Amino acid sequence: MGDSYIQTVQILRNIESALQSAGASLTDVVRTRIYVTNIDEWEKVGKAHGEFFSEIRPATTMVEVNRLISPEMLVEIEAEALINQPDTV
Repeated sequence: MGDSYIQTVQILRNIESALQSAGASLTDVVRTRIYVTNIDEWEKVGKAHGEFFSEIRPATTMVEVNRLISPEMLVEIEAEALINQPDTV
């Protein structure tokens, strides 16, 4: 089976990359929702999340779910970001 810490780091890198593609960054994230298949792994997941968001501190929820779409997946994260759009005339 996989490692929840490593999966969380990769997910957060993916989120960071998607934000950059949209002209945003992790500092624009205001909320994350973390779904884990084993809540006993919360410290590993929280450690990785903290490495990316320690100074940003978005509202965060972590919940245990029965399973994710693929058995190899231990963690899934949703991130909501507020991106200021320039005024157009």
